[in-house]
Amino acid sequence: MKKILTNMEEIITGAALCIMTVLTVMNVFCRLFLSRSFTWADEITYISYAYVIFVGASSLYKRFGHSAIDLVVKMFPEKLQAVCAVFSTTVLTLTNALCFVLSCGYCASSWTRRTQLLKIPYSVESFALVLGFGLMLVHSIMFLKNVIWKKDYYHQLPIYQYIYNVDALQDQIDAGMEHQREKAARGGEK
Repeated sequence: MKKILTNMEEIITGAALCIMTVLTVMNVFCRLFLSRSFTWADEITYISYAYVIFVGASSLYKRFGHSAIDLVVKMFPEKLQAVCAVFSTTVLTLTNALCFVLSCGYCASSWTRRTQLLKIPYSVESFALVLGFGLMLVHSIMFLKNVIWKKDYYHQLPIYQYIYNVDALQDQIDAGMEHQREKAARGGEK
């Protein structure tokens, strides 16, 4: 249960991506072969796309997968590195807090507007902003806590105990190449 709660963003993003993909493929198939299109599917696809983007961004942020310029900071003396880490994490926390507050206001104001066909309030779609920035704010606070208390200046410690580890692309390529070398070595021995 803790793994599910820790990796909730990935579950939401994966479900939204599946819904978006199925509806898009279904609509294209119906357009090509049945000469019919379901316009309501586009509205659901747009809503799913918003969740993929914003909740997926929170998932990436949780793993500190966004690009950062650590190369320059690593050349600084250790005390300056600590100051840079605390400053940048504080700025990110404040930025995420501001984005969260603004997205709450946007979500509240979009309640009266409805989609054309299904008459779904636009706040269902804009709730993806609230969810994404809210989770990023929580992660930012955890990063700030780690930076200050545990001296984790390069975000190497996981912010949650049960986080699902995703291998980097280079790790997957290296593992595949190693597998190919082992396979070739076994084939050469026979």
